[in-house]
Parts: sequence; C-alpha cells; structure tokens
Amino acid sequence: MKSFENWKYEEVELTFGIKQNEHLALMAEWLTTEATIEEDEKKTIIRLQKRLKRFANAWNEEDLKVFFVIPLIDVVDFYAEGRYRAFTEAMISAKIKDIHQKDLDLKGRVEFLVATGEQDPRTPFFFLNEYKPQLKSQNDPQGQLMIAMLVAQAKNESFDIPIFGLYTIGRFWFFVVLQAKEYAVSRAFDATEDDVWQIVKILKKVKLYIEENYQKTIKANAGFV
Repeated sequence: MKSFENWKYEEVELTFGIKQNEHLALMAEWLTTEATIEEDEKKTIIRLQKRLKRFANAWNEEDLKVFFVIPLIDVVDFYAEGRYRAFTEAMISAKIKDIHQKDLDLKGRVEFLVATGEQDPRTPFFFLNEYKPQLKSQNDPQGQLMIAMLVAQAKNESFDIPIFGLYTIGRFWFFVVLQAKEYAVSRAFDATEDDVWQIVKILKKVKLYIEENYQKTIKANAGFV
C-alpha cells in the first residue's frame, strides 16, 4: 500500500480519472469571498506575518507548521462543539476504484483536517496536507493533498459534498477543491504580502462551507435526502 506522500498529482489524475478544471465555479466563488476580519484578528495576523517575513527561508517543515501555518489557521476557529473539529496527524483510509474498476485500498496520515468526530475523524470536510519549506521542498505536495482528498470523497460518498483543501510551500498558499471528478487549484497566495488578508478570508469562507455541508450530512443521516 503506497502512502500519501508518494503520490504525484498526474498519477492521481491518471489512476482515478479526475481532471483539472481551471474554470470550476465553486473555486471562483470560494476565492472571491469578502469575509470580515476583526481588529483582534488583524493584530494576530500582522504579528504572524512579521515572523514569516523574518524566517521564511530559514524554517524547516516543523518550524513553518508550528510558528506560522497552524497559528494563522487558528485565527479561524474550526471547533464546533458536538459537530466537527480540527484534527492533526490523523489516519484516514478508504477503498477506491481506479479507472479500470479495480479496488485500491488507500490509507495515509493527514497533517490537518476538519471533520466530524470527537476522537477520530469520520466525515472529512477540509484538508491541509504538507507544509513544505520553500527552499527544501521534496515530493509533490499537490499530489499528496489530492490523494487524501479522494479518500475523503470516498468516505463521504453518500453525502455528495465537495472536498476543500490547501497546501503550503514556504510563504505560498495554494487552495484546492475537489467536486465529483473535477478539481481546481488556486493561484499562489503569498502570505508575506497583502495576500495574507485574502488567505484568512478564504479560510473563513471554507468554515461556512463546512457548516453547510455538515447540515447536509445531518439531513442525510436523518433520512431527509
């Protein structure tokens, strides 16, 4: 069984028949959000951005995660008691059919995800996989994220909801959405520049999507859809 970290994005496309759509409407809607950033949040964001500007080229992968990425994500509270929460270093697995209708067992560890569940993730909504240092990146962070998102899609099959995700390479943030057999990847958002404000707004928007999709799962489980 190949771990998530060994997948490349083209291999994911060819193995499972998914295609990139640069004009995916959901991606455009997600990225153009104008969510509000509160004053206390602004102070935190500015402090974190100053730290990133100073150390972006010196940090290793763990530094980048601990001192910038997770604190910035935590500006948006992804905890909703009794509904969903954030998980780190979580294992997820699913059986997925490839383009030849052969079942493949996929299992891997995800750096960060938001899902239902208290001890273990059950219905995943949003992923962050990989915090690659800008000058030392190896493997394919997009491929690693996409295979994890496909596993989530398989786990959520009965709910028919899109999967949202992101990966980071140093100061650059890339947002990804998977909808049925199509996916889209955003432009690079530079967290050392004014893009940092849009990054946070995009994270706030995904929280709204998570809430909407959570409600869909509740209705599905109750037999309403």
